[in-house]
Amino acid sequence: MFNVLIFLVIALIGIILYLTITKKKYWKFILVILIIIIAVLLLIGFRFTASSALPFGSNVIESVDTNYGKAILYEDGTDHAFGLAKINRSLGFLYHYSGGTFDYMVEGNEPFQAAGFGNDKGFMVGVKTSNPNIKYIVVGDHLENSTPSDPYNFNMETVEKYPERYHVEELVADYAFFVLDEYSEATWTIRALDKEGNLIADKLFGAGEARNID
Repeated sequence: MFNVLIFLVIALIGIILYLTITKKKYWKFILVILIIIIAVLLLIGFRFTASSALPFGSNVIESVDTNYGKAILYEDGTDHAFGLAKINRSLGFLYHYSGGTFDYMVEGNEPFQAAGFGNDKGFMVGVKTSNPNIKYIVVGDHLENSTPSDPYNFNMETVEKYPERYHVEELVADYAFFVLDEYSEATWTIRALDKEGNLIADKLFGAGEARNID
């Protein structure tokens, strides 16, 4: 996709240089070519804003600048399902959807729903909850030798004791968003704490869905 953009830009520059050197004032011709190039860019998915590169009808919940463009947590304006998107930036002003995941909802008695997208070079996590008791979302782990069935103690003091192992976000409008360096067991281990910092739900790596903690 980026190669197509480069080709169109080089072609336009070449046409302008040719007309300038030959002193031909075909400005109407240049205008038509420019309109065609813009139309082609829009047709193949390039946009002038990051939000307009999202699926139609999406509302941005949170956007984080990265070295490739933007990482975005967004919500569908119709059914309020949420998703994640990687929006690449080209030439400093054009944006293009470069992958993501979508259509996540909190269902039944789930304490929260989590969505993840990325790889070992970059990973984003979006979390939505409908539980009013959940105040903080924590991503990370320091219990490498435990299994999902093992009981354990965890609270905000644990996070403060191992600050290099955890990322914590306070919920805003039922959402939390993390843009991390890589995908790993730790970055796909998610816990929910109440306002006192006590553990009330988790989604451990390899355990499947989120669960409430009694």
